[in-house]
Amino acid sequence: MITYCPSCHTHFRVHAEQLAARAGQVRCGKCGRVFDALEHLIEDIAPVRAPRPKPEFEATRADGADAEHAPELTTGKTPDIGAAVQERVITQAADVVAEAPERETETPEVAILEPAVAEPANAAAAASAFGFGPVAAAEPATPARRWPWVLGALLLLLILLAQAMYHYRSAITLLFPETKPYAATLCASLGCELPLPRRIDLMSIEASDLQADTTNPNVMVLSATLKNRAIFNQQHPLLELTLTDAQDLPVVRRVLAPQDYLGKAVNTQTGFAANTEIAIKVFIEGSQVKATGYRLYLFYP
Repeated sequence: MITYCPSCHTHFRVHAEQLAARAGQVRCGKCGRVFDALEHLIEDIAPVRAPRPKPEFEATRADGADAEHAPELTTGKTPDIGAAVQERVITQAADVVAEAPERETETPEVAILEPAVAEPANAAAAASAFGFGPVAAAEPATPARRWPWVLGALLLLLILLAQAMYHYRSAITLLFPETKPYAATLCASLGCELPLPRRIDLMSIEASDLQADTTNPNVMVLSATLKNRAIFNQQHPLLELTLTDAQDLPVVRRVLAPQDYLGKAVNTQTGFAANTEIAIKVFIEGSQVKATGYRLYLFYP
């Protein structure tokens, strides 16, 4: 049989002999309240073991005597508590003895049952008092996957390096001449060209002159000396010839390619040799041009 304290609702397991010894009056071992265990009996669905010869239970009389000075519950005579109470206690005790297994001969001491939902109830009350909802358990943080970002960064770095090598392929072959055959082979497979360096600041016009041809007054002869001051071969530059009038205003302008001032027989693929000079002479038809001066520039397209 199970009874509970009406004050703190703590459950106790009791036996008929214990209740009969004190007329159902017991003291709660948790809150100390004295109550009638017979009035608060509840149905016991758990299997009940046979009673001990001398079970111990913390109970007192209604007059407030201490439990430790109270006589044992299994000794003494049953007080006259009425025919109805005695009949009820004796009937329940008989049922307990009948339902108990024969092989079990001892009954566990009466234990104070702690409510299983005390802490959740308190937590829920505290949460409602402060207006908070249920707090969800923090999920463990999943480790960030860094390898896709590292792979993407390496791929972008390789693409940037390839673009830089393609753009500065001429300078790379100039600084590292041993790479020129490989660069030429790669450019041939990709359909690109491997141009010579173009440093116009290292090109200069050492001397120039524009005169009428002695044999044909309608033809002008441009004579100039070009110099490559670099320590490496460079691509031949373009020449821009501008004829001006007396007010130094442009009258006519012409751009001369390397084949125009070197001749078609010269192989321009080898480039302008380092630290060398080239003397050029160009014949220009100028019968209809009334020019009194000229300007000559070097440039790369």
